[in-house]
Amino acid sequence: MALWRISVKNSRSVNGVRLEKGMFVDLVTPVTMSNPLNCNPNENKPKINNLFVSKYGIDLLKAGLISVTDLRAEKIS
Repeated sequence: MALWRISVKNSRSVNGVRLEKGMFVDLVTPVTMSNPLNCNPNENKPKINNLFVSKYGIDLLKAGLISVTDLRAEKIS
């Protein structure tokens, strides 16, 4: 198991979705060394989106913002 902090790299608005630099969520994954933004996107992208919806009320899938271009994944533990 690994704990990842997924954070927004830069502030921007896309399709009515506003992101602010520094927004973050924490994601637990069963794989310890693989970046969740790159690995298993069909499983991880909805999980990341649900965390952002729960915490900030924003839908990143709607705006197509779940990517390494817009988000940073840092392994915490």
